[in-house]
Amino acid sequence: MHFNIETDHKSLIPIFSKKNLYDLSTRLQRIKLRIIKFSYTIVHIPGKELFAADALSRNPQKVPCKREELEAEIDAFIQMITSSLPASSRRLDELRTAQLKDEACQKLADYVLKG
Repeated sequence: MHFNIETDHKSLIPIFSKKNLYDLSTRLQRIKLRIIKFSYTIVHIPGKELFAADALSRNPQKVPCKREELEAEIDAFIQMITSSLPASSRRLDELRTAQLKDEACQKLADYVLKG
């Protein structure tokens, strides 16, 4: 399902539509990673026309994170990283193999998968 993101912050348009992940600050990377799995278009709307967004931003809902959602975010993160890297398939395979042999990477993978 495709949807529009309406913002009154005009500089967000190129950030969330054209820029690569590694060109962004960590805060913007986190935001972009959360929406990368969706099909969207970001459009500028003057602030005086965004009444509902202002009200909703002042009263956010706390939603517990489900495991499936977390896994989907991780998959989206991996996809974003691999699509942004100027690396060949061979180089990515070398990195995967090295990570499987690396003790720190294995501990991290166990922690992520098993808690």
